[in-house]
Amino acid sequence: MRLFTFRAASGRPHTIPGRGRRGLRYIDKYAGAPLVFALGMLRRRGSLPSRLRRIGLLNTAAIGDTLLMAGPLADLRERYPFGEFVVLAGPSNYEAAKLLDPEVRVVNLPVLDPLSSVRLLRGLRLDLLLDFGAWARLNALLSALSRAKFTVGFRTRGQYRHYAYDAAVEHSDELHELENYRRLTAVVNVAPEHQPRIRGQLPSNGGLARSYLVFHLWPGGTASRYKQWPLERWIKLAEHFIRAGFTIVFTGSPPQQSANDAVIAALNPELRGLALNQAGLSLAGTCALISGASLVVSVDTGAMHLAAALEAPTLALMGPACRRRWGPVSDSARVLESPLDGCCYLNLGFEVPRRPPKCMEAIAFETVRARCEEILAAGAAGQPAKVSRGPSAAAAR
Repeated sequence: MRLFTFRAASGRPHTIPGRGRRGLRYIDKYAGAPLVFALGMLRRRGSLPSRLRRIGLLNTAAIGDTLLMAGPLADLRERYPFGEFVVLAGPSNYEAAKLLDPEVRVVNLPVLDPLSSVRLLRGLRLDLLLDFGAWARLNALLSALSRAKFTVGFRTRGQYRHYAYDAAVEHSDELHELENYRRLTAVVNVAPEHQPRIRGQLPSNGGLARSYLVFHLWPGGTASRYKQWPLERWIKLAEHFIRAGFTIVFTGSPPQQSANDAVIAALNPELRGLALNQAGLSLAGTCALISGASLVVSVDTGAMHLAAALEAPTLALMGPACRRRWGPVSDSARVLESPLDGCCYLNLGFEVPRRPPKCMEAIAFETVRARCEEILAAGAAGQPAKVSRGPSAAAAR
């Protein structure tokens, strides 16, 4: 089968360029940590200005992390209605940052050129800079050199980055990341009111009239290979729902077009005409597809958080990362977690044990199919999808 030739050749799913680059993470750790410490010892601590006119939110990495900022951003804008806000993103999350709020300026920092990034930051003359990154020392260095009047960031265990900030907030691996973000905004007296939601006009879904499901197979980041549900089960799931009367739309980033083609080629030939490969769309275009879907089924990745932010009916398949830390934030989302012991080992995204359990393989096809059918039946009856409180080990098998 063409699908399994592809798997053997690649060894792992395609990822977004710039995501999961181990070498850059090592440089950030071993060169960045001492630089942050030295800079923190030399710089004078600022104090919170009485009036905040220019407020920056810094996050240069993952799409999912960026989308979770939508709630705190809305809270900040409500607390400081006359403030000028700017979101500072990197190349890999710039398009996601543009979805947060159409009235907020987004700046694409050239993060691989730190000096240019520093010059750009200094030109903004920020009163407040909130760094939403939990581990990258580069973000901490940019914050310290930004000349913002007051900076806030995380004190994350083992990351040695908190020296850079005027105020450091404890980052907890026991809280959902959204709650950690809210700890940052609490420093400037912001109450948590808003959930992470995408605001603004979305494009058309391309004229898809037939009821369709969106399948997102490909996780990103350093630990992407451990978040992938077996491809043969995706094939069975697609064939089942095509026979039930749905079109299946496969999404992904541009490098995942060939991966989706291989999956579609592995379908029963009689069913392939009702499977569409939409990898490579803009993030806004993917939003449009997701918002019109009867159901989105996704592994733990940015597409999962995108569906949650759009309040689309969603089934999230999670193994190495826990729902309590990284689950979708939406009343329309349900979660299937692995029943295996020893899963939920990812906290910041790269803490893979020497012999990781096969978390995703333990999520049975029959369980996923049944949960999909439950959500679709609830939608057909005009009822909201129930929020999953987590399956028992027996139910998830």
